[in-house]
Amino acid sequence: MTLDHTLSTLTAAVLLGALLAVVILAATAYNTVCHALDTHTDRRARRAARTRHTRTRTAFDTEVEDTVTTALNNACCETWWTSCGFHHDPTCPHHTHRSAP
Repeated sequence: MTLDHTLSTLTAAVLLGALLAVVILAATAYNTVCHALDTHTDRRARRAARTRHTRTRTAFDTEVEDTVTTALNNACCETWWTSCGFHHDPTCPHHTHRSAP
């Protein structure tokens, strides 16, 4: 075995080792970038879903609140509530007196 043959073998081994290191680093970087993109996409999807859910819930809650507020503002007495809106207490300001025919 000559010195030239030994140096050629050593050079080839160093080049293959360097190439292997570059491939490993590139694969690691690629994996890291893919994971970061997946995480970012997942976060965006969750944020969009949360925003849609919040908007839908808020609109529904506002509608329910308006309905309840209207019902409470139109309510006047306990008898009205218990009679499903047909009768009023005699002292209720919304009580309509009917004269006998």
